[in-house]
Amino acid sequence: MNERRIQRLQEQIKERLAEILLRDLADPKLGLVTITRVTLDAEFTTCKAYWSVIAPTAVGELKARQNSEAVLNRAAGFCQREIGKGLNTRTIPRLQFLFDEGISGAVRVNRMLGELNQPKPETPPTSGPGGAGPGDSPIS
Repeated sequence: MNERRIQRLQEQIKERLAEILLRDLADPKLGLVTITRVTLDAEFTTCKAYWSVIAPTAVGELKARQNSEAVLNRAAGFCQREIGKGLNTRTIPRLQFLFDEGISGAVRVNRMLGELNQPKPETPPTSGPGGAGPGDSPIS
């Protein structure tokens, strides 16, 4: 198949899939899922949809990922059928959802950098081995 046609179909599938997840899929366990990219094989038999999920904390992200992954795997057939309605192709590719590790890694690095940039609380000066701290004067 022509490379330009594959790229056009990938973009079309990505947009339609995002619309399906936003409007047609009514599952409260589905988190804030973003379709990052879609790849089609040359024979147009397999469609891999890469997704990511955003959560405010690392623990929440793991839970949101697990919940969203279960929802997406259950809804793969429905999404494939809905995508097929809008495609002008002879066959409909088999849809697979794969988690995009790149986005979650970037979010993790950003979180760590944010923690490093936070100012450290000032600690009071400690006394030295002689018992008197800086600026302390012995009382006579």
